[in-house]
Amino acid sequence: MLDIIYIVGLVLVACIAWVVWIERKSKLALEKDALDQDWREMPNDPQYAERRHFEERKRIVDQARADAAGR
Repeated sequence: MLDIIYIVGLVLVACIAWVVWIERKSKLALEKDALDQDWREMPNDPQYAERRHFEERKRIVDQARADAAGR
């Protein structure tokens, strides 16, 4: 009987981890799509290349900070 409880608990933990992983992956994809859409609307800007590089670098730094805080 105790083995069944452990198996059910393990399956429950695995399902929760899977849902969290899917949600995080979905959120990151939405953020990337939003950033790409914003930059598609701005190609006529004379400082486009510099600003895009800065914003992408800032996003990477912010993501690294979030990952470090999550650990």
